[in-house]
Amino acid sequence: MTVVGPEGVFRLRIALLSTLERNPEGGLVRPAFRTYAGAMVVERQLDLALKMGCTQIACFVDSVEREVIELQRRAQDAGIKFVHVREPARLFSLVGEEDELLVMASGVLPDFDAAEASLKRQGVLALPADIAVPLGYERIDLEFAWSGVMLIPGKLIKTLGNLPDDVDAPSALMRLALQTGTRVVPLDRALIEDQEWHIDPDPSALAAREKKWIDAQREPVSFAAPGLAVAEYAGARLARDVVGRGAERSATIAAGLFALMAVGFGGYFAPALGLAFASASALFARMGRVVERVAQLGKPEAKPSLLHRVLDWGLDPVIVFLLYLGSPEEYGPLRGFVPITLIGLLRLSEKFGSEKWYSTFGDRILLCLLLAGAAFGGISLEVSAALALIVLVSRFFAPFRDK
Repeated sequence: MTVVGPEGVFRLRIALLSTLERNPEGGLVRPAFRTYAGAMVVERQLDLALKMGCTQIACFVDSVEREVIELQRRAQDAGIKFVHVREPARLFSLVGEEDELLVMASGVLPDFDAAEASLKRQGVLALPADIAVPLGYERIDLEFAWSGVMLIPGKLIKTLGNLPDDVDAPSALMRLALQTGTRVVPLDRALIEDQEWHIDPDPSALAAREKKWIDAQREPVSFAAPGLAVAEYAGARLARDVVGRGAERSATIAAGLFALMAVGFGGYFAPALGLAFASASALFARMGRVVERVAQLGKPEAKPSLLHRVLDWGLDPVIVFLLYLGSPEEYGPLRGFVPITLIGLLRLSEKFGSEKWYSTFGDRILLCLLLAGAAFGGISLEVSAALALIVLVSRFFAPFRDK
């Protein structure tokens, strides 16, 4: 991000990260390389830097390891410059005096929203010392400990050059920032109490926070749409197993296969069987959307995959086709008219329906199960007509949602 300073000078916002071990006895895996929600902690720091508008990344490393290469690739995929740094002197040519420097200590995993909201301008984020220092946060004074995140002026880099090369650069910059009058921004102690902010977290702490965060990615679907509610819960559970393991698209691919089976089995054997497969397709498609939301943590510009978009619009024609096949030929044009009317009304009601009921109109999992039972009993067209009438009548009594 390019910002304009008080004097009208253009400056860059640069992120300074570190993969160096703060505690040499911390374990076999460095805290910066431990995984959270399918990515390393340092990759999550990179995601926060991108969210806060950083256009360059400088990262302290011992050597260019596999994890560092993955981090660099993640930065380059986002279209920003990534530089390995082994000595503080390397920063002199990267950071200008008018630039801003977003500094994150090695192993810190902040809460994105709290960090972004607290750093609207330059400052050192601090946590209450009584609760933070025992957990490994660096003490600032009797009252506060450094949270591991700060936004400071780039001119401090020049002062860093007067210190030994083996100095812990993030910690030293924090001290320099305080000495030059950079403000201290207190954070809520609940961030630690609720395990929303960590430094050097162990795998169990990360797993507990990951579960809590993934569960929070579920859309608040009420059981007025029971199929979608179940799918949101199942998708969150699946995300904990597949995100970061190369299987993020498994549920979406399964949804596509079930949609094909719905057409094939419904057309060749029985429409009731096809509608049952269509219900399974809708279930796995929704689960895949939950997994995708989790996998896209820190990527606000990411769009739904092409397969998701195809399934969102492609399943309704499959339902119409299966209802058409399941209707007696003597009904003539009604065999196609009633299913199309039902799906059209559901689409309109989902788009403009009230907050309380719009998810019900979009619950294709429940719809297909109801229609599968009706098709098995040979009354799929009659049930479709009844459902269309119910949806139509409901629009006269429920308020429209303001889109």
